[in-house]
Amino acid sequence: MKTIQTWSGRIAIATVVLAVLASCATTSGDRGGMANANDLPEWYLNPQSVYPDNTYLTAIGTGDTRRDAEQQALAGLSQVFEAQIRVDARTSERYSEIMGAQGTVSESQVRLAQNTNVRSNQTLLNVQFGEAAVDDMGQVHVIAYIERLPTARVYMDLIETNGDQVESFLTQASASDGLVREYAYVSAAAVVASANESLRGQLRIISPGFSEMVSLPYDPDTVLQRRADLASRMRVSVRIDGDGTGRIAGLVREALSEERFPVGAESPVLRVTGSMRIEDGEVNEDFLSVRWTLTLDMTGPDGSTLVTFEDQSRASGVSREAAVSFAYRDMEEAVQQEFVGAMRGYFDGLVLGN
Repeated sequence: MKTIQTWSGRIAIATVVLAVLASCATTSGDRGGMANANDLPEWYLNPQSVYPDNTYLTAIGTGDTRRDAEQQALAGLSQVFEAQIRVDARTSERYSEIMGAQGTVSESQVRLAQNTNVRSNQTLLNVQFGEAAVDDMGQVHVIAYIERLPTARVYMDLIETNGDQVESFLTQASASDGLVREYAYVSAAAVVASANESLRGQLRIISPGFSEMVSLPYDPDTVLQRRADLASRMRVSVRIDGDGTGRIAGLVREALSEERFPVGAESPVLRVTGSMRIEDGEVNEDFLSVRWTLTLDMTGPDGSTLVTFEDQSRASGVSREAAVSFAYRDMEEAVQQEFVGAMRGYFDGLVLGN
């Protein structure tokens, strides 16, 4: 059984990703169509002659199917940016959730157009797939491209929209009544500001001239520092009943440290309390099982419950020691992903008014 609840309401987790991945249909003629190895098109043999570098960014992908080839082409484009821009996946996900729920960006800007399965955290705007060709080995070749000038305008508009949203969050933070709500708004501002820095980095590669024209109403470093300063005041106390070794409490402390929340019993702003239990389960010739149960509650400055988390499952091993080890591994994953995700959801819920 697993329940995650926030007392300010649940945030609907929209399946959204910052991308506009418009796939163009296969064309025929001088720049397209299917061909064998002796008649491959010019865009494959010499891409620059058809898609000049001063106008386009391009990458060619090859695969058993057109979809596979498109994924490889998109991966190639992503690598152009990957070496220079580091993107945090969780920040990208929170950005999509916050901006999608705010309604400050268009649906197409946060719509998941297709699952690319690219091993990269980069999500690129205005990528298009052009012509395809099949060689005599049956391999499909596809070109992906970004047209620099119109794409730069798309980036400029979105960066400006994000900038206005960051400024709005910071204004609301300053007007907030209480540390928790102020932190929530500044945290949201930092998420959008971080996403904006990724966009600005991509824009510098797409069009250095356009990137020089970007003017933000805030200083990114100041936003991040303000979040760090507020987080340093969000002291959290941790008490887990049944945790004789202190291992689960240690996992909770480690997870909180990723949020830059200090942990201590003196004058806490937030309190995390809970309990854990491991009980013997099924035994047979091949394995021994244990059942584990973990509950965690986070309360606010006034003692009201903000987040409730409960999870239980079974772990098996060749010995009880091995089964218990697997149980702790499962509880560690639950704390790091489920509980911390619920906590972040609570703060984002304050911002989104849920």
